[in-house]
Amino acid sequence: MPKASAIHPQHGTGPRGKIEVLPNAIHTIVVQATISCYGVLGIASPRLHNGQAILLPLNQSNQGVRVQVVNEQLHLDVYVVLEYGLRISEIAHNIMSSVKFSTEKMLGIPVAQVNVNVQGLLHGPGSHDDK
Repeated sequence: MPKASAIHPQHGTGPRGKIEVLPNAIHTIVVQATISCYGVLGIASPRLHNGQAILLPLNQSNQGVRVQVVNEQLHLDVYVVLEYGLRISEIAHNIMSSVKFSTEKMLGIPVAQVNVNVQGLLHGPGSHDDK
């Protein structure tokens, strides 16, 4: 995965030094904002395995987020697994809003795009499957 360069919030250089935010920090903001949304079961790998979504453990969830800086604006891609039976478009819009709000609030840098990639649907922890 190509590494995005560090970003410099609010023209990050001043008389006391400079501020750099590395992509890993941005990934963490995006992951936390995403998993806090109703209907999100977890962050997924950008690649499917035999056509199936791979739900990433929390310590590897940064792999399910892509960050690009274009014209001093962030373009974010997040890969998710959602709960089966819920309205996908509503959850995706909630993720977009939450990620945009959290990222802009914490970094002070505009977010141009939040792309939500639904890799799979699973039954949630409270559902009952007939087996």
